[in-house]
Amino acid sequence: MNPAEPKPLLETMTWPEARRAALANRVVLLPVGAIEQHGPHLPVDVDNRIVTWLCDEAARRRPDLVMSVPPIHYGFNTHNMGFPGTVSVEVEHFVNYVADVCRSFVKQGHKRVILINGHGSNAMPCALVARKIVNEHDDALAAAINHWNLARDLAAKIRETPVGGMAHACEYETSWYLHLAPGQVYMDKAVADVLQKRSEQIWVDLMAGDGPVAFIDDWSRVSNGSGVEGDPATATAEKGRLYAEEEIKNLLSFCAEFQAMTVPPRRNYTARGTDPNPYHDA
Repeated sequence: MNPAEPKPLLETMTWPEARRAALANRVVLLPVGAIEQHGPHLPVDVDNRIVTWLCDEAARRRPDLVMSVPPIHYGFNTHNMGFPGTVSVEVEHFVNYVADVCRSFVKQGHKRVILINGHGSNAMPCALVARKIVNEHDDALAAAINHWNLARDLAAKIRETPVGGMAHACEYETSWYLHLAPGQVYMDKAVADVLQKRSEQIWVDLMAGDGPVAFIDDWSRVSNGSGVEGDPATATAEKGRLYAEEEIKNLLSFCAEFQAMTVPPRRNYTARGTDPNPYHDA
């Protein structure tokens, strides 16, 4: 490999190469996943495999723009601990740990960090981490993206399951895995399952949005036993390929915008501040 060419993955870089990546203002892509049950037909690494591949592939296509870094493998997963193969980290530990990882990149000169999340229960903690990084630094920005949100428009066109049926080990996630590692999917064991409906205001759907009430119960109490939320039987590798391409396209588009985003100076309009504001005497 030409040493002058940027490497896409941090783990393969020497420290001088890592320094050059920061000086080039490459956007850091941090995959954030989980190890948890995904029904009887999918391995427990679904969330990790998808977001790691997504970040790595985006970096391979645009190493001048982004750099993919090693993933956060474990997530906040208390609701699934009744199923074997699930590992959970308490939310306070998760937030502090992931924030420390992001701070490390900022301390070494990176100005843009994006958490690419692959696990539903990590969504709010990842958003909190991104906000903490922005609040703590004057010249760095951080954002969090749930990767499935990058393909919602496409899902509206190609999904076969009704709204409320794409939540976990479903048509969407199974299609992704059939695209990435078809030999590890047991489609003969794929079953349709929906969590018990306990309110007209509560539902979960990755691709169409959730209900107005945020409520997650222990899945061992509301699942029929499969751990699935949706119908994986409608999944195909071609759908997975389409989702992958759509998400890479939209991710790289945002990364270019994020890299170019200006960071205005902070203002202090309080009684302790000296910054002028025309509304002070309103």
